[in-house]
Amino acid sequence: MIGQTISHYRVLEKLGQGGMGIVFKAKDESLDRLVALKFLPSHLSDEEYGQARFIQEAKTASSLDHPNICTIHEISRTEDGQLFIAMAYYEGETLKEKIGRGPLEAAEAVNIAAQIAQGLSRAHQNGIVHRDIKPANIMVTNDRQVKILDFGLAKLADETRLTRTGETLGTAAYMSPEQIQGMKLDHRSDIFAWGVVFYEMLAGRLPFEGEYHQALMYSILHDTPPSLSSLNPNIPHELDLIVAKALAKNPDERYQQTSELVEDLQMVARHLQTGQRSENKLHASSGAVAVASTKRQTAPIFLSKKKMAVVGTFVLLMVLLIPNVQRLLDIMRTPKTKHIAVLSFANIGEAPENQTLCDGLVETLTSKLSQLEKFQGSFWVVPASEVRASKVTTASAAHQLFGANMVITGSVQRFENRLRVTMNLIDAKSLRQVASHVIDDPLTSGSVLQDEAVLKLAEMLNVELQPEARGVLMAGVTTAPGAYEFYLQGRGTLQNYDKLENINSSIELFERARNTDPNYALAYAGLGEAYLRKYQATKEVEWVKRAEENCQRALDLNNVLAPVHVTRGLLFAETGQHQEALMEFQKALEIEPHNPEAFRGRAQAFAALGEIDKAEEVYKKAIAIKPDYWGGYNDLGVFYFRHGRYEDAIPQFKNVIALTPQNAKGYRNLGSMYFSLKRNAEAIEAYQQALAIEPNYSVYSNLATLYFSEGKYGDAARMYEKALELRDTDYRVWGYLATAYKRNLDQQKAQQAYSQAIKMGEEQLKIKPNNPDLMLSLAAYYIEFGDRAKSLALVERAAASKSKEVEIMFRIGLMYEQLQNREAALKWIDEALSKGYSVAALEGQPTLADLRKDERYQRIIQKLEQNK
Repeated sequence: MIGQTISHYRVLEKLGQGGMGIVFKAKDESLDRLVALKFLPSHLSDEEYGQARFIQEAKTASSLDHPNICTIHEISRTEDGQLFIAMAYYEGETLKEKIGRGPLEAAEAVNIAAQIAQGLSRAHQNGIVHRDIKPANIMVTNDRQVKILDFGLAKLADETRLTRTGETLGTAAYMSPEQIQGMKLDHRSDIFAWGVVFYEMLAGRLPFEGEYHQALMYSILHDTPPSLSSLNPNIPHELDLIVAKALAKNPDERYQQTSELVEDLQMVARHLQTGQRSENKLHASSGAVAVASTKRQTAPIFLSKKKMAVVGTFVLLMVLLIPNVQRLLDIMRTPKTKHIAVLSFANIGEAPENQTLCDGLVETLTSKLSQLEKFQGSFWVVPASEVRASKVTTASAAHQLFGANMVITGSVQRFENRLRVTMNLIDAKSLRQVASHVIDDPLTSGSVLQDEAVLKLAEMLNVELQPEARGVLMAGVTTAPGAYEFYLQGRGTLQNYDKLENINSSIELFERARNTDPNYALAYAGLGEAYLRKYQATKEVEWVKRAEENCQRALDLNNVLAPVHVTRGLLFAETGQHQEALMEFQKALEIEPHNPEAFRGRAQAFAALGEIDKAEEVYKKAIAIKPDYWGGYNDLGVFYFRHGRYEDAIPQFKNVIALTPQNAKGYRNLGSMYFSLKRNAEAIEAYQQALAIEPNYSVYSNLATLYFSEGKYGDAARMYEKALELRDTDYRVWGYLATAYKRNLDQQKAQQAYSQAIKMGEEQLKIKPNNPDLMLSLAAYYIEFGDRAKSLALVERAAASKSKEVEIMFRIGLMYEQLQNREAALKWIDEALSKGYSVAALEGQPTLADLRKDERYQRIIQKLEQNK
C-alpha cells in the first residue's frame, strides 16, 4: 500500500497496527498536509456490524473540536469498499510508549492526566462515551499536548470485543467492572479506565493484574490495589484519594462528572507547582473508596459515657437490622415474575479440569433451579442446552434472546486445598448487579458447594423454600469428600458428547464419583446418560444395557430424580421402544411438571407412534403451563413445520416475537414459513428484521435459499458466502453455496464447495449414522461428483429410516428423480404431498421441472385438489 494514492491521499509509511486497524502516514495532496489514515479491519467495516452506526458515531465525535481530542478530517472508502478514517497527524509518541520507559514524575503525570480528563469531559458533555481509554489510545505530542484517539470506534468494537479472538490482556486491563459484566455503560466507565491509566503512569504497573483473562477480570471485580503512596512515598496523598474514587467498583461511588475530576487535578497541580495546598476540599475527599494500605491519619474522637452508650446501642441495632434491611432491599429489587438464565461461569486460571467443573456446575445449578418451577408462580429457567446452543454469554443477550429478566453469572477459582465459587445475580433489563455471594469449599468433607450454592441462589432470588422444595433440591446429594467434584466434572465433560473421547472421559469421571460414594444416585444417573450417548455415537448394543443398569440403580437409590426418567425415555426412544419412552417421560413430568425435555420427548414419542394429535396436545400443554415462555411456542411451531402445517406455525412464531421482540430466531422461523408458502415479500421482510437484530448465518442462508428459488443465483451465492464468513462448519451451507455457484456457471468454485460439503458431511455421519437429513444431503453432493452408487445407497438408507417428516419424504423423492428413478420419485412426492407438504414449495424446485410435466404427477395434484 505504501506509495499508493487513495482518494487524494498518498500513502507514505506504516505507523502501526492493532485490533482497531492499520495506521499509515499519508500526504493530503489537495490540502498539502500530513494525515494519519486508519484502515478498519473487515469485521468492523462490514455491513452486518453496523457500519452506518459507526459512521454516525465517528461524525458525532469529529464535531467535538477540542484540543485534547484527535481531529477527524474525513470518513471514506477505498475503491474496493474498505472503510478508512483520515485524521490529523501528530509528531510524538503514545502514552504506552512513554510509560514503557518507567513511571512518570507526579507533576508530569498529573499534567497528562488532566488533559485526558479535559478531553473526556468535553465528550461526556456531548453524550459521547469513549469505551476504550488506554495508553495506546493516548498520543503525547512533542510539545506535550495530549490527543485522545479512536473516538467513535470504541463503541462498535466493544460490541464484539469479548466474542472475537485476538483480544489482549492489555485492553482488558482497562475495562470497568460494569464493562466486564456486560452491563450498560456510561461516562463513569471512562472515568474508571482513566483511573487505571493514571495509576499506571505513577506506579509503572497496573492496579489490577492477572496472568489470564479470567484472573485479570476477577481482580478488577474484587481486588483493591495498593495505594500509590505505599508504592512511592513521594506521591501526594491527594492522588491516592483521586485514584481511589476513580477506581470505585460501583459507578455510583466514582466521580459523577468528569469536570469534578478535572477540578481536583488542577488543585493538585497547583499544589505541586507552589507547594501550597488549596483551601478548597477535593471532590475525592467526599465518599472516596479506600485503596489498600492508604496512609491516613485520623484524629481521635472523645465521647461521654452517655453518648458512648447511645452509640453502642445504635451500632448493636444496626448489626441486628442490616441483614433484614439487605433482605428488604433485595425483595424490592427482585421482580415478582422471574425468568432466569444461568450463563457460563468464568474459569479463573484456565486449568482444563476447572473448565469442566465450571460447565458442570452451570448445568447442575440450572437443573436444580428448574425444579423450583412447580413450587413458584411465574418462574421459569432457560434450559442449559438452549443457553449453550445459542452461545449466550451476556445478560443483555439473555434478555434479548430468551426474555430473561434475571441472569446468574459467576466464576470458579481453584486453590491448593479449596475451591472458591462466586455467584452474581444481575437484573437483565437494567444490567445492574442485584446480589453476589462467594462460597469457599475446603474439599475436605462432603461438598459445601452442593449444599450451599442452589440454596443461596434461591435466597438471592428471594424464593421462599418450603420443606418439600428444599427436599427436592437436596435429593441425591453425597457426603463423601471429592464425589461431588468428580460428578460436576463429568457433567461438564458430557456436554460435548459429539466427540467419543469426551463421552469416555465423562464415564471415567462419573465412575470415580460412584466409587468414592457407592450410594451416590446422581453419579449413576450421569453414567446412565453417558452410556446412552455412547450408544448413540457407536450403535454398539452393549452400551444400551449399561445405560439401563445405571439408570435403574439411580432409581433404586432415589426414585424422585426426574432426569433419570428422562434419560430412560431417551434411551427407549433411541432403541425404537416408543411406548416405554412415553411412560418414562410421563414419570419425569409427575416429579417435575415443567421439565421441557420430558415434554419434548413425550411429544416426539407420540409422533413416532403416528399419534400426531396427541403429540400436538403435549406441546399445547407445555405452553399452558408456562404461557409466558417463548420456547413452548417455538417447539409447537417447529412441530407444525415438520408436518407441513405452515399456516398453523405462523401464529406460534409470532407469539415468540411478541414475548421476545429482539429474538432473531422468531423472525427467522416466521420468514421460513412465509417462504414455504411462497409469500416471498413477507419472507424477505422477516429475514431482514432478523438481520437487523443480529448477523446470523442461518438467516443469511435462508435468505440465500429464497434468492435461489427466484433464480437469483449470484445474490444467493453472496448470501451463502456471508453465512460462511460467520460460521464455516455447516456442511449444508457449503452444499447450498456449491449449487448456487453451479447455477451461476462457476464450475470450479462449485466443485471446491461440494468437496468441502462432502468432507464435513461424512464427519457428521460418523457421529449421526441414522440421520436421514444428513444422508440425503450427502447423496446430493455425491451426484455432483458423478458417484451415483454412493448417492443411491444413501437415499435407500434414508428411505429405510421411515421418517414421518414430510420434508424428508419430499427430499427422498427429489433425490430419486435426480437418480432417474421417476417411479420412486413420484411415490415419495405423493406421500409427502398427502401428508401436507407445500405444493407451492414443490413447484418452486427447478430440479423437478421435468417431473411436473409427467401425467402421473398431474393426477397426484388433481387428487389433492379433489380431497380439499
